[in-house]
Amino acid sequence: MHVFMDDVPGGEPGREDEELLVRTAMERVTDSAPPLPDLVPFALVQGRRRRSRARAAIGAGAVAVVVLGLCGAALPLWGGDGGGGPVRTGSVAARPTAPAPSSSVPVRPPVHIEPSPGESSMADLPADELSRQTVFQNEAAGVLEDLLPDAVAPVRPVDLAVSRYQGGPDGPVFPIVFSVRPMGPGAVPSDPPCEDEPDKGLRCREATLPDGITVRAVTAAGDEREGRTVTGVTARFAYGHSRVTLSVRGDAEAMVSAPVTAEQLLDVVRDKQFMELVAYAEAKPMEPKENVVRGG
Repeated sequence: MHVFMDDVPGGEPGREDEELLVRTAMERVTDSAPPLPDLVPFALVQGRRRRSRARAAIGAGAVAVVVLGLCGAALPLWGGDGGGGPVRTGSVAARPTAPAPSSSVPVRPPVHIEPSPGESSMADLPADELSRQTVFQNEAAGVLEDLLPDAVAPVRPVDLAVSRYQGGPDGPVFPIVFSVRPMGPGAVPSDPPCEDEPDKGLRCREATLPDGITVRAVTAAGDEREGRTVTGVTARFAYGHSRVTLSVRGDAEAMVSAPVTAEQLLDVVRDKQFMELVAYAEAKPMEPKENVVRGG
């Protein structure tokens, strides 16, 4: 005798009858519903997508690190502190600089000149200042080589002082001075009137920069020897609290004049890249103050 198949008091269905009713109702509902999709391909696709996203995220992170590294390497090492340092596109620095050269500016080995007795050189500077001046010199040499006539190239720093450079290939040597020297209390920024003095072998040219600064370029002939004279050109102007000098001299031993005219030197001074170097050196001086009164 199966007790659970008997009707219970009150005419209510037994357990098996309840299960049968539930199954019947579920079958009616499912018969009218669309078939369930196959979830296996969907799960595989989702898995692939998740793996792809993860790989993409890892790849993006790696690329970001590389890009940040490249951007950091391209920044000028001596101009990124907000102190008015020059900024070159590509980076003057397209030119690596010592002691941690960038990928854009090639390091130029300096010309060594032994200091005279009692004379100091860049080797006597503290390590941090030596590093800063070396970076600046390397940068400036690249700018000067770009802007001066090709006959002056290559331009290299001279390790005697931050203002000293040397131009020319293996033949004639052309001494170059690029100085941004702060003016002390006793210094006067004015110069004599710009006039030619043929008897002294002097010719003077003046130009005005876009910001109103007056620049004068003087072509001077040296002592005559064997019927020849060697000429050089010097441009000078006041910038802020500093006196800026750019000169290219001839090779006195080889009796070869500087292959630069006054007009070409003025074009160098007008260039934005050159003036960026001047602005940095004026804001962060590297030379001793000039206290001697100039002019006459």
